[in-house]
Amino acid sequence: MQLTPMGDYYVWYCEWCDSRNMTLWTRMDSKEVSCGCCHRSFPLSAEPPSKKSTGFAAAQANLH
Repeated sequence: MQLTPMGDYYVWYCEWCDSRNMTLWTRMDSKEVSCGCCHRSFPLSAEPPSKKSTGFAAAQANLH
């Protein structure tokens, strides 16, 4: 999840429902944020989520 500062808020997009969220900067002291649309919680971490390898490279790896 990428946080973008915008005035007094951080703007971020929900990875589940793709909705735009704005969180007041004073609320960023918690360990997670919640989507205003689907109400799912997402952790605030420095590490990006791991991505599963897909496509041709993954197909080649499965053949060996």
